[in-house]
Amino acid sequence: MSIKKAIEDFKYLINRGYKKDVALNFVANHYKLSKEDRLKIIRTTHSDEEINLTKRKLKRLKDFENETIYIDGFNVLIGLEALIKGHEVVLCDDNIYRDFENVYGKYKINNYTDKAIGLLLEVLKRYKVKAIVYLDAQVSKSGILAKRIRERMKELGIEGDVFCVKNCDYELKHKEVVATSDSIIIKSDNVKYVVDLIAEAIEHLKKVHDI
Repeated sequence: MSIKKAIEDFKYLINRGYKKDVALNFVANHYKLSKEDRLKIIRTTHSDEEINLTKRKLKRLKDFENETIYIDGFNVLIGLEALIKGHEVVLCDDNIYRDFENVYGKYKINNYTDKAIGLLLEVLKRYKVKAIVYLDAQVSKSGILAKRIRERMKELGIEGDVFCVKNCDYELKHKEVVATSDSIIIKSDNVKYVVDLIAEAIEHLKKVHDI
């Protein structure tokens, strides 16, 4: 019950202009919330202004058939891995799916990596989009991961490339069509359209594998 009240209070504060980290600390300390609950609140709950902005930008992958989209690599792969593992992935109040893995900067190639890459590319191939994937270069073995994705794209005949960059957020903030669940990127004035590849993957799995 406390987390429900905490969400209500958090939303009240951010709707009145409080910075999210300030509002979260205030509410979480008041309700004595765990780190897990704090993470859930910050990822699932947005101001009305953010919700309206995201919903205006949100598009389906089919809207960009034969066009180029720019993908927040670790953001999407971590979400797909969570989905494959059966971990919690929820539809947030801004209509975007998010996970609660909290491993972004500590990501390591693992037994689910290839499965996540495969699922991502299945979804992209379905609509023949050109995919430019950005990975943060400072994350361990990002170069190896980039090579692995690039090779799979070539095998499947998917047009595009994978780049390890110094600042993934910066690159994506200056693109027109992005695939990410990162609110900071989504809010950029340069970003006109957002694609939720986790939602696309969920729909794809239901249709193709009947789950």
